[in-house]
Amino acid sequence: MYLDKDQVTLMTRLLKVFFSLPYSTDLDGKDCETLLRIVKDAKGDISKRKELFDLIHEGTGYSVKTLQKQVTATRVDLQEQRLGSVEKIRSLKIKGIGTENEQGELLLDYMRTRIKTEMKRRNIKVAKSAILLKSWDKNRKDYVFRYWEEDFYSYITDLWNKNKAGQIEWVIQGAGLHGRDRTRQETKGNNKGRNIRLIRMHYKHNQIFTDHDIPKDANRIEFSVRKATWEELSDILYPEIETKSSESKSGLLF
Repeated sequence: MYLDKDQVTLMTRLLKVFFSLPYSTDLDGKDCETLLRIVKDAKGDISKRKELFDLIHEGTGYSVKTLQKQVTATRVDLQEQRLGSVEKIRSLKIKGIGTENEQGELLLDYMRTRIKTEMKRRNIKVAKSAILLKSWDKNRKDYVFRYWEEDFYSYITDLWNKNKAGQIEWVIQGAGLHGRDRTRQETKGNNKGRNIRLIRMHYKHNQIFTDHDIPKDANRIEFSVRKATWEELSDILYPEIETKSSESKSGLLF
């Protein structure tokens, strides 16, 4: 279990409050980090969303990632923009040197070195990715979230080891470099039989994406909520101030 029962209850409550606010449109990484800090009772400095680890709690560093994804999805690709710079690899591409395999090895070596350096610099014993997938209906009434944690360092090291063992197929496709798993193939859809993608990198933009299986035991949070009006919020927060809306109860339960 990634969040225990009490943490799931608190996270549900916080998410319901967040999406009840009249100005809430989406939950970005910074918002997700704020809620996780409360749920995990994490102390320390607030990150600037430019560091590799957004929060550190009891020797564990968390890289917080959130993405909108349909509840039926079984895999997800997550942006790792803060994990590395693609400048050197992009330079090889522009100069027309460096094979796909050489570029892939350079990418993974840089990512692995970066995470090891940051763990040492910030005295982190365990590195984790804290992943929150979000989904809601078009009316923004019904919400579903899935949350899980992965060993961040082991994930990158496993990619590095797979590449050393010749188990990653590197392909330049479209605007980027793609790394695919030679040991796993797609079983359905238009890509049936093709090696499953593990990682991709855009040459033009400083962007790296890693692909993940969504664990079946991920915490699942579901609820329905409606947005409060500004008048209803004012009645809840400042009931001593008389307004026209004070005559009726808002009915909002947080």
